[in-house]
Amino acid sequence: MTGETFLVRTMSDTVETDIQRVFTIANEILPRYGMKPLSFEQLRKIADGPFDLFLIPYIFAKEHEKDHNLGFNEAKRLEIRTHAMEIARKHRFDTDPPEFVPGIEQSLKETKDAGLRNVLLTTGGRRFKHQAMENYGIGKYFEEIVDRDETYYAKEQGLYYLYRKHKLPRLRIILLSGTASYIRAGNNAHGCKVGGTELEVYTVALSTEYSYNDDATLRAVQPKELIRSYDELLPALKEQRLVN
Repeated sequence: MTGETFLVRTMSDTVETDIQRVFTIANEILPRYGMKPLSFEQLRKIADGPFDLFLIPYIFAKEHEKDHNLGFNEAKRLEIRTHAMEIARKHRFDTDPPEFVPGIEQSLKETKDAGLRNVLLTTGGRRFKHQAMENYGIGKYFEEIVDRDETYYAKEQGLYYLYRKHKLPRLRIILLSGTASYIRAGNNAHGCKVGGTELEVYTVALSTEYSYNDDATLRAVQPKELIRSYDELLPALKEQRLVN
């Protein structure tokens, strides 16, 4: 397949080091429902973003058994988010952005130099994420940000948004993420064809200490590739002839 190639990176675990904040917030919410805190290993089996999508099925497990759409129940989401914002303010998570993943700027520069168009995919807000990246000096490497206004908290929607927006005969997305639900969404979106146009999604799982999910959970959703550092990204893509 020839055509434009976008490298889409998920914000929370390939750009920012967000997982420790999720760990803190989740484990301060759970006791409010009479539940024991999770170990870090347990969290990485179920973590997702935004975190209410995985906490609702976990906290309200019996209700979720009867209604698998419970995670999208706005009353439940508001309830969990209200707890989360209170905890975030206490820890200053709402004003102090997390650190960026070590090596992110070098990786962005290398992939841009290789001809890939870097795109940020996030279920967070554009303004806060853009400001944080600009302050760190990496905003210039991203061509665009696909945020919650386009994703609607459904991972496939963000990929389809790019596909529809650019209106190219053939579009390839290399999706880099450490979150299993994003990898699953990428696999689902792969092969979409609309009106003579075609979308290819090549999923790459990044399994590091900053990933939302652990190695086994990422492998279970069958990424096309699994790497353990940015250093492995371009060599892996070159081996598959996805970049020159």
